[in-house]
Amino acid sequence: MGLLDDLKNQADGLRAKEQQSEGSSGEKTEYYNKEIHPRMMEIYRFLNEMVKNLNFIKPETIAHYPILPGGEKQPFRQGDYKVTVDSNQQIKDIKLMFKAELAEPVSLQVKGEDDAKKQSEILAGYRILCERKDFKDNNYKLTHSNFIIQGPVNITVQFIGDVETSSMQLLLNNFEGPGVVKRNLEAKNINQDFLDKLGRYILREDDKLFSLDISEKDKQAIREMVEKERAKRAQEIAEMERLAEEEKEKEKNSRGLRKFFNKDKD
Repeated sequence: MGLLDDLKNQADGLRAKEQQSEGSSGEKTEYYNKEIHPRMMEIYRFLNEMVKNLNFIKPETIAHYPILPGGEKQPFRQGDYKVTVDSNQQIKDIKLMFKAELAEPVSLQVKGEDDAKKQSEILAGYRILCERKDFKDNNYKLTHSNFIIQGPVNITVQFIGDVETSSMQLLLNNFEGPGVVKRNLEAKNINQDFLDKLGRYILREDDKLFSLDISEKDKQAIREMVEKERAKRAQEIAEMERLAEEEKEKEKNSRGLRKFFNKDKD
């Protein structure tokens, strides 16, 4: 085979791969436009309308976050909603942003270096603005820290559509807790019922957006497992009671023998 033939074969192979890739990419784009983009549009229209009404009504929506020592929850007022979208032609990114704000700054004192460090880490996890002042003894050991928590907690509910993977994803940032929680979505499940649940979830009227869908077979397996654990625990308790009775009987016999021998000595 000559040089030109070799180069021609390589070029033909490369063209075939490119055509295959273009065909696959075209199919993915077609699927996205047909199945996923309409759902993204539904989500955007719903959130856009909800934001307009919420910012006009300004309802009293309270979010509780465990940012205080010992896991105690602090109430924040939720509001200032904004929704953005990357494109109207082919939506791939929808962001709903809002804030949870304090009625007034919260002051607290935390004793000890370890607890002060934990408190700082909790606040840093939510990226809450705060002031911290440390106090040390004569040996420069930290005795306590004063915190002034100013807030707010910045929250994001984000929907991402991916053409390449033909998928949808929900990202919740600082909503249920610090940082980002990711959930995969199926386009077929995006309907009016889901959007209604989403709205109630965002307004803290419902603490669960997703319900755990368990088959009857799995439910039966769980029931059998619970029953086995219950029987096992009952057996363990019965064995403990039997051993306790044996110990009582031994102690009773031992006392009887001691009494008998003491009587003989008398």
